[in-house]
Amino acid sequence: MSFFVLVFLYALALGGFALALFLALEVAAALFDEEDKAPLQAAPFGPVVVVIPAHNEAKSIAPTLRNATSQLRDMDRLLVVADNCADETARIARENGAEVIERHDPEHRGKGYALQFALDHLRDAPPDIVVFTDADCLFAPEALQRVSGVASRHDRPAQALYLMKAPDGAGPRLRVAEFAWSFINNARMRGLARLFDVTRFTGAGFAAPWRVVGGLDLASGEIVEDLALTMTLIRKGAAPIFAPDALVTSEFPMDDEALTRQSARWSIGSMTYAARQGFSALFEGLAKGRFAQIGAAIDLMIPPLTIFAALLIAITALSLLAWLAWGVSGAFQLSVWSLFLTGATIAGAWFRFGREALPPSALGGVIAFLLSKASVFGRKGRESAQTWTPTRDGSNHGGHSKEGE
Repeated sequence: MSFFVLVFLYALALGGFALALFLALEVAAALFDEEDKAPLQAAPFGPVVVVIPAHNEAKSIAPTLRNATSQLRDMDRLLVVADNCADETARIARENGAEVIERHDPEHRGKGYALQFALDHLRDAPPDIVVFTDADCLFAPEALQRVSGVASRHDRPAQALYLMKAPDGAGPRLRVAEFAWSFINNARMRGLARLFDVTRFTGAGFAAPWRVVGGLDLASGEIVEDLALTMTLIRKGAAPIFAPDALVTSEFPMDDEALTRQSARWSIGSMTYAARQGFSALFEGLAKGRFAQIGAAIDLMIPPLTIFAALLIAITALSLLAWLAWGVSGAFQLSVWSLFLTGATIAGAWFRFGREALPPSALGGVIAFLLSKASVFGRKGRESAQTWTPTRDGSNHGGHSKEGE
């Protein structure tokens, strides 16, 4: 019996160490990535259509529309999908200069259905580049043209640097959430791009040539549709490229219930998707020699950071008990190294990418952030992760799905 227990513990410890090492390599590669923003060059690409899925966004969509419109050229278009709306979203979008299409199908809800509705609408007169963003997101100056230009020059989908910010006056918990979001979307995605020339679709600020997305079928209620779309594109030979010089931002919701829904959809949804697709995507990448797919699959298998840290601590504790019981310390040593690597990785990422969002004075918010994760796996959190639900009450915001890690 003890032999099988030890084999199991060694397998867990080895798996944890492998993922911790990969995570450390990702962030180490990001630490040496250049931050300098190159001057925006003249854009030699054709028409761009910015697609914004919106569900009951009447109270908040106008600033997003004005922001996007300010970066459009004369040949470009702004298309809003008023998706199952029961408010004035469509009217307000039209008043702000957007082309609006309305979708009414309460049986099929989710961002994927709205995006597919937009692609079907564009099929008769397709643009060169399609940009997907959310109804509460803002492009930094020149960001729309930057990410579109990257997609055009490389003839590949391009993902902007998408960051969520703590609102003014937010407490330490949301400061921690802001760093956690930056950890995955900035530090990890920079490193993944440097090592494997691939990134994830992270929810907003995603530009793609029409030839790539025009033939896709996005109509699904997948909770983590961003991850599913990423793997679909890689398998089609169109691995997304990272465009860190193009910044897109939005703000966290302030109320706890909305944060719980948001975090639950990401934490539970991403782990469920990884369990279904992670190993098969990895083996397929190895078999077909797809370097980008190998990297993306391993990255996918790393759980959200708080869950990963908790699992490593549990493996370490069990390995310590096995060492005390049977005198075999190998699994324990591997687990300790995994914890050390993960801690050093977080510290390095914070030093380079997180000190502004999470100054030392706000580090006390880590405890509140960790305690808040308990509600994520409670009844409401699990229910939110089973079906698509809006992030905020009466609001889709494109369905972004993370409070951070």
